[in-house]
Amino acid sequence: HQSLEPMMAVLADRLGDANTRVDKTARDAHMDFARCPTVGAGFTASHVLRPPKKKTVPPRVYSSRLQLLASLVGEVGVQPDHAEGLALQPTVQIAMEWFNNSNADVRESAVRLVGACYAHVGLDRIEPYLSKLRAVQREVFDAEFERISGEDAGPPPEPTPVAKGRGGGGGVYRDQTVLPGEGGGGGMWGDMPAPQVPPPRHGGGGAQVQEEVDDIDPTVCQFCLRQDPTFTPETVDVHYWRECPMLIQCDFCQQVIEIATLLDHLSEECEAGPPARAQAQQMTPGLCPLCNAAVGNGEDEDWRDHLIRDGCPRNPRDASRH
Repeated sequence: HQSLEPMMAVLADRLGDANTRVDKTARDAHMDFARCPTVGAGFTASHVLRPPKKKTVPPRVYSSRLQLLASLVGEVGVQPDHAEGLALQPTVQIAMEWFNNSNADVRESAVRLVGACYAHVGLDRIEPYLSKLRAVQREVFDAEFERISGEDAGPPPEPTPVAKGRGGGGGVYRDQTVLPGEGGGGGMWGDMPAPQVPPPRHGGGGAQVQEEVDDIDPTVCQFCLRQDPTFTPETVDVHYWRECPMLIQCDFCQQVIEIATLLDHLSEECEAGPPARAQAQQMTPGLCPLCNAAVGNGEDEDWRDHLIRDGCPRNPRDASRH
């Protein structure tokens, strides 16, 4: 295997390439190596499980790796039940780590990977990795487990809410029966674009964030801090989609995101591509992307001061403040 190391490193680096053909070729090559008796899935996956060389990479890099790992797990299983399978611990650990990513597709891919492992080993062996999730996050994984169990038992159930932005956020779900840009009924959103909301930003480290999410009140919006005893995972979705003054709907992809991260979204994540990048180039880091006002140190409280207490004059949701 030593002679393959340089090649595998290069192939892993091309996962998530901006050129979709390159990304697909890299994925197919990984699957071919995994199926090769003299190489195997374990060796192939070891390169995919390594962190990307660059500290900052586009979300598609994480999504591509997670999706490839899910394909590998689906085909060869996990150890020790399957000798040629992937090691369970590093596979689930990387999924849980990347579940906290701010990008919706990355989080959904992470849930799918954990679900693929669950399909092979059951809940008992997955449970330890889920122990620190708060209730609304846990529901996302439970919905995926139920979907998988339903497929195993018979005809698949109706589409269930799957995480598209619940990695530490306010309990937002994407109704997969209606996607942005698609018509038709089904789900609570009808013809509206389904909300795809990222988790709130946190300035502290991982331990601090975990302590915070453990104590989150489900009746409080985690962005604007509005308290409403009628909030449920469904009604808070409506608040995010229509009202929350800390959020805005991207003009290009209709994803609901934090105003504080609009520049990053347009620069790196928006699926619209060049038009979104061009819009981002007109914005200045450290300034409000709507009105160009300075926003202090850019911390959560600074953004609340600007968007809620003072009121951003260009915020289309300013009239909806409570």
